[in-house]
Amino acid sequence: MHDPPPAAIASRWASAATKAFLLDAVLAVACYVAAYRLRFDVIRFSNFLPTALQALPFIVGAQLFALLLVGVYRHSNSRRWLPRLIGGIAVGSAIGTALAAGIVGLQGISRASFIIDPLLLLITCFAWRGAARLRRLAQNAKALEADTTEMVDRVDDEEASVASGLVGVFHHRELLRNLVAKDLKLKYRGSVFGFLWSLVNPLVMVSVYAFAFTYILRVRTEGFVFLLLLGILAWTFFAGSASMSTGSIVDSGGLVKSVFFPRAVLPIATVLFNFAQYLLTLAVFIPLMLIAYQVPPSLPMLLYPVFLSLQLLCTIGVALVLATATATFRDVRHILEIALSVLFWTTPIVYQFSSVPEVLRLPLLLSPMSSFVVAYQEIFFYGRFPDVSIWLITVIYGIGGFVVGAMVFATYEHRFAEQL
Repeated sequence: MHDPPPAAIASRWASAATKAFLLDAVLAVACYVAAYRLRFDVIRFSNFLPTALQALPFIVGAQLFALLLVGVYRHSNSRRWLPRLIGGIAVGSAIGTALAAGIVGLQGISRASFIIDPLLLLITCFAWRGAARLRRLAQNAKALEADTTEMVDRVDDEEASVASGLVGVFHHRELLRNLVAKDLKLKYRGSVFGFLWSLVNPLVMVSVYAFAFTYILRVRTEGFVFLLLLGILAWTFFAGSASMSTGSIVDSGGLVKSVFFPRAVLPIATVLFNFAQYLLTLAVFIPLMLIAYQVPPSLPMLLYPVFLSLQLLCTIGVALVLATATATFRDVRHILEIALSVLFWTTPIVYQFSSVPEVLRLPLLLSPMSSFVVAYQEIFFYGRFPDVSIWLITVIYGIGGFVVGAMVFATYEHRFAEQL
C-alpha cells in the first residue's frame, strides 16, 4: 500500500481547512446572535438587534482572523490545537469588541453579550472538533479491528487503543447492561422493601423542605412541593452519578490493570445505574403529583424525554471527566463534595427561577443543572414550552458536555493502568 502523493495530501488539507473555516464562520454568527437572545427577552432582543448587527462584522471578522493568525486551521491535528483555539477566540473577541466600540459605539450594544459570545463560540467550536476527532478514532478502530488476526489483551498503540475503547463501548453493551443490573441487585439484595428504599431519600427530602418552606418560611406558592420534587429528583440523579463516577476507575484498579476492555464502560455504568433509579422514582412520583395537584396533561410534557436525554448525555460527560481526573488527582472526590454543595444552591430547586433578580438569571442559568431543572418545571408545573434560551443552554450542555467528556477520557485512558 503506497502513501498518497504530496499534492493530494495538500489538496485534502486545504479542503478540510476551508470547511473548518466556513463552519467556524457560521458558528461565530450564530453564537453572537444567541448571546444577545440569552441576555434579553423577545421584546428587548428586537430593540437591541439592529445595533448588534452593525457590530457583528467587526466581532466575527476579528474572531476568524485571530483563529487564522494563531494557526488553528494549519495545526488541527496538533496537541496544541485547544490552546490555539482558546487564545484565538479570546484575542479575536477582544479586538472585535474594541473595533465595534470605536466605530459603532457602545450605545445600544450589550456589554454582557460580548462576554457570553466568546464562551458560546469556544464551546461550539470545541464540540464539533471533538466530535470530528471521535469520528476519526472510530474509523481507525474499525480499520484496526479489520486488520487484527489474533486476540490481544492490551493494545500498545495509543491512538488505536483509544479508538478501540470508544467504539468498544457499543460492542460491550452487554457488559454495560450486566454491570448496571449487578449494582441494582447488590443494592437491594437481602432488603425487605427492596426498591422502595430508593423512594425514601427523595420523599424525606421533599417532606423536610416542604415543611420548612410552608410552615417556617411560609412560602404560599400553590403546588410548591411538586415544584420542589421536580428539582430534587433531577439533582439527586446528577449528584449521585457525579459522586459515584469518581471511584469508577480508581476502585476498579485490579480489573483495569489485568484485562483490556473499554474503560468508559465503568463510569457510564455508574450513570446508568443512577438513571435506572431515577426513572423508577419518576414512574412513581410524577403520576402521584399530577393527580394530587390536578395537573392536566399538556403538549409540552411530550418534550420531557428530549430534555431527559440531554441531561443523561451531560451527566455521562461529567462522569467521564471526573473519573479521568480522579485517576490522576485523588483529591477530586473532596473537591466535588464542596462543588456539589455550591451547585445545589445555584440551581433553582428550593426557590423559583422567576423570583431571581433579572441581572442574576443568566449567570444562574449557566449553572450545570439549572437549565434542566427549569425546563422540567416549565413543562410539568407551568404547562408551557421552555424559552429558547433554555433550549440553547440544555443542548450545549447535553451534546457539548458529552463530547468534552468523551474527548478528555479518550485522551487519558491509556494512562490509567500506570496511575492506579
